[in-house]
Amino acid sequence: MAAFEPDTSQYRALKQTLARYRRIPAELNLLPALPKRSIEAGDRYAGSEKLRRLLTEFGDDAVPAEAAPIDGVYDERLAAAVSRFQRRHGLTEDGVIGTRTYAALTVPIERRIRQIELTMERWRWLPVIEPPAVIVNVPQYMLYALADPADRAAVPAKIPVIVGQSAKQTPIFDSDIEAVVFRPFWNVPRSIVLEEMLPRISRDLAYLAKHDLEIVRGGGDDAEVLPVDSNAVSALRAGKARLRQRPGRSNALGLIKFVLPNPYSVYLHSTPEAQLFARDLRALSHGCIRVSDASALAAYLLKGNEGNWDVAAVEAATCGSETFTVRIAHPVPVFILYGTVVIDTNGEVLFFDDVYGHDRRLEELLAVRPVMTR
Repeated sequence: MAAFEPDTSQYRALKQTLARYRRIPAELNLLPALPKRSIEAGDRYAGSEKLRRLLTEFGDDAVPAEAAPIDGVYDERLAAAVSRFQRRHGLTEDGVIGTRTYAALTVPIERRIRQIELTMERWRWLPVIEPPAVIVNVPQYMLYALADPADRAAVPAKIPVIVGQSAKQTPIFDSDIEAVVFRPFWNVPRSIVLEEMLPRISRDLAYLAKHDLEIVRGGGDDAEVLPVDSNAVSALRAGKARLRQRPGRSNALGLIKFVLPNPYSVYLHSTPEAQLFARDLRALSHGCIRVSDASALAAYLLKGNEGNWDVAAVEAATCGSETFTVRIAHPVPVFILYGTVVIDTNGEVLFFDDVYGHDRRLEELLAVRPVMTR
């Protein structure tokens, strides 16, 4: 039977985690309600001892090493264990039990078990993924650049990302990253032009100059730039012209774009809005994937190219005035995946919200009885 299972470290680790979670008593996370909106270290909480046992089962090390805990007190050691739990569940790591943390702590154990099972199911669909390769896990808002297997001490590089909003979801697919574009133009998608940009431009033509936008006719970066007037706006509305944003630090794509052919017009790119990566929940884009450290990713992808494409060289390439493309010598596979459970590079089990409802949909499909035909 083992020969039918995926031969990957992630799948094996998930299987071990599944066995461990199946041994956790289901009643352990039936915690008493919070006595107030949130509780901090030193507060009294009737569920403290039950919470301590629960977090110990989860592996968050809540048992005091020396002094015995004071009954009914949410102590520093317990708060530290909650901080570890928060880190593993994509929550603000502050040791304070508020609404979101309490909700995560009281998710039924059966639900966590099902998350693991559904994620294992998705791993069964995948080919063997070998480096160099890039994996983006959408619910985790994280990109992994797989390490060179020749270096036994190396671990995958982790780069936080921003993905599509629930109404404009990042699709789940695989492709190859073929090129890196430095100082890209942003060719504004037609849907964004019609829904967001045209109303603003129609009210005030100066909106174009304020945001480094131009209306152009024709394809390519050398397309004809049209004069800013009502005729150009009419052509844009009719689909006879297109809207683009000039390269620069305020460009929506930032200074680096990664080209990966796909039917969804989705790509990876940097962003001028670096402050957004400080958020816990990062489903914020129109579907494309914004990369927090695009220079590090570009250096990883261009490692096989001629020349020294280290991070310093990549950043130097963004400082010029020209838009140019570097083809990747050996295109790198990229997998946009959806797993609400991950065994992280340090062996910790991480859980994430079902941001797009894909777990719910997969569970429904797995429950459908097969149609028998004669």
